[in-house]
Amino acid sequence: MILAALALFAASAFGAEERVVHAEIRSTINPATAEYLADAIHFGEREKAQAVVISLDTPGGLVSSVEKMAQSIDRAKVPVVVYVEPAGASATSAGALLMLAAHVGAMTPGSHMGAAHPVDSSGKTIEGAMGEKVLNDTSSFAEGLAEIRGRNKALAAEIVRKSRSFTASEALAQKLVEVSADNLPDLLRKLDGRTVKFGAGGSDAKIATANATVEEFGMTVGQKLLNRISDPNIAAILMTLAMLLIYFELSHPGIQVAGILGLVCLVVAFMSFQTLPIRTGGIVLIVLGALGLFGEVFATSHGALAAGGTLAFVLGLVWVVDPDQIRMGVSPAVYVPAGIAMGGLALLIAWFASRTAETAAAARAEMKGGAAAGLAGYAGTVELAESAGDRSTGKVSIRGETWDFVAEGAPSLRAGDAVEVVRIEGLKAIVKLRKDT
Repeated sequence: MILAALALFAASAFGAEERVVHAEIRSTINPATAEYLADAIHFGEREKAQAVVISLDTPGGLVSSVEKMAQSIDRAKVPVVVYVEPAGASATSAGALLMLAAHVGAMTPGSHMGAAHPVDSSGKTIEGAMGEKVLNDTSSFAEGLAEIRGRNKALAAEIVRKSRSFTASEALAQKLVEVSADNLPDLLRKLDGRTVKFGAGGSDAKIATANATVEEFGMTVGQKLLNRISDPNIAAILMTLAMLLIYFELSHPGIQVAGILGLVCLVVAFMSFQTLPIRTGGIVLIVLGALGLFGEVFATSHGALAAGGTLAFVLGLVWVVDPDQIRMGVSPAVYVPAGIAMGGLALLIAWFASRTAETAAAARAEMKGGAAAGLAGYAGTVELAESAGDRSTGKVSIRGETWDFVAEGAPSLRAGDAVEVVRIEGLKAIVKLRKDT
């Protein structure tokens, strides 16, 4: 009995071991990271963790996604700590808003946060009444988050209105974050014993993290995929592959595999663009580029449509992602090879078109004006013959083609007879019986 009681006590003590759930966001703020944060919080609640620590390094992202993340944090039944690390990391734009939403904000020396001024799809400040509306809305969002977490409301507003940025030491001194820590173990030591107000009811909890076991929480495969394609360079590569594969399918009908792969790349590329702040003008240029490239298949312009489409497509890739919102765009290492590949395709199209035109002109000259005129003198074989008055008519095979024929003069032709084309009248071949048969 005593041994059983001791075993039960040991098991209870082991089960009561303090835990901290650790998740990492090192990408743009997008729907995948919003879902990932919510899952990490739910996992921490189930495990009765002392806290959920989010290591953050982001260039920014979608305001709609950070709003969902703020709501997940506000509804959490476990303290959520957002920690910008390592040195050189940033919580920029939407990332700064996520920092303000956290129950506890922490930064490592050498990191920075801020610059959350809203811009339009062209990367410029939104003018007029709409600009004021968007600015006020985002500023109020930042101020509201700072207020409920007891942070500096005025500076939170300036992060939005004036795009102000702060180093780790400045953010700590100005009460935008609560902790400065060199690394995760240092952070857990400094969080130990801190009282945090969290949850919808605003309950207080004293967290114990000094000796807590850190449990890593990773993304699901689907979240990793969506997060991975939420990269301007990945989106640009997928779009380029889609254009090339679909063009290849249109110019060589029946391959099917190229068309299917192209459509898959196109759908995934648009999924990627949906997770990024995009400029409408960039999308329009990409569509115009696709129309120019595909138009070459149906309306031969000796490469002019393909060349114009290539130029529009490359400019679209350069322009499509708004770098002011996420501090990143399509790299020259992506759009330059894309331009070379599609430009090479345009030159190849022009070369083939020129060669085809030259070959056709030579053939017309050899056939004295056209394919039909050039049939005169060719031998053929009667496939089907019947009498029509005093003349034979029917079907004749000439150079692998089946023509309607009318016999010249009044010979009686039969199937299998060898004939010679005298001339073409409309869509009928005028033939005569070959003398050597």
